[in-house]
Amino acid sequence: MENIKTIALSLILFTAVVGALVWFGNRGNEPETAAVGGLFGGALTAEETAYDFGSAPIGGGFIGHKYLLENKSDKAVKIGAVSTSCMCTTAQVTVEGKTYGPFGMPGHGGGSSKANVIVSPGEKITVKATFDPAAHGPAGIGAVERAIFVDTGAAEPLVLTFKVNVTP
Repeated sequence: MENIKTIALSLILFTAVVGALVWFGNRGNEPETAAVGGLFGGALTAEETAYDFGSAPIGGGFIGHKYLLENKSDKAVKIGAVSTSCMCTTAQVTVEGKTYGPFGMPGHGGGSSKANVIVSPGEKITVKATFDPAAHGPAGIGAVERAIFVDTGAAEPLVLTFKVNVTP
């Protein structure tokens, strides 16, 4: 019975990893714009949507990267929900010196995923990704890809990704 549970858990984990690799493998590092309809109608542009940390030791502590975004349109943008693809990753949004978050994986951590932040035309913001290389323990050694999802009211969220090679 224990072997069946182990096999089932392994299959679920394998499926999740393959799905994440397919999802992240289709993402580039081009500037991405998220257009918004309704009351706001503005758009955020990211200087980069993908980042590579290189290698990070499992016991080296948290690592982070700031993605710079700007509302280059003539209308405001409302950032709604902010979430991450895994519990090992958190995100914070900073606008006009005020920080919102941390935001994490939906359904984990008990916090709200709603930022409810208005980004005025011409305003710059940062989305800080923080990753814990030790979160998955020794099983987490190797290549890792994670994402932050920023809801701007567009059909698809703005997706910011990173990759890292966790070393022993």
